[in-house]
Amino acid sequence: MNTPTDRTRPFLRSRILHAGVFVTAMLTIALNSANAFAANLHPAGYRIAAGGDKFEGTRLFAAAFKTRPPRRLRARHLELVVGALAASAEDRAFVSFGPVWRLPIEHRSLFVELGFSPTLLAGSTLNGRDLGGNLHFTSSIAIGATFGERQTLSLSLRAQHTSNGGLNDTNPGIDMFGINIALNFTN
Repeated sequence: MNTPTDRTRPFLRSRILHAGVFVTAMLTIALNSANAFAANLHPAGYRIAAGGDKFEGTRLFAAAFKTRPPRRLRARHLELVVGALAASAEDRAFVSFGPVWRLPIEHRSLFVELGFSPTLLAGSTLNGRDLGGNLHFTSSIAIGATFGERQTLSLSLRAQHTSNGGLNDTNPGIDMFGINIALNFTN
């Protein structure tokens, strides 16, 4: 029977992570197509983040896409995020979708964003720890600024918390801190 040895596990994880990045890149290209623009789905940015505490060394890589929300939600946009959590023992793909509200700060280019979204995680463990299931919720806050005459570049510092919201007795949660970079080509 062929089982991965300690030597081949990092190689396999690396291949899986590369495949995930490739799929995310292909989704980005597909979502930039004419059909995606006709459906009002636009690239919103890329995220790089790092985790701490019980999930030290965990990194998040993601691509975010935005679309118009229903008016009664009063959100700036709905955000679809596709990415991967990369940890030392295992990697997990995830997808989340939910509203983002933007609050301007005195000067037009400064802002605070608040977000909340259900998150589906591929696997219920990370770094050998039980996360309490595959369905989680991600809440976030970002503080940033837009740059350029047409505000085409946006940079922000982001903090987010992902947990199962008490749906399971085991609920360690994952806290991530990172940078959000967005280029807006639709202005």
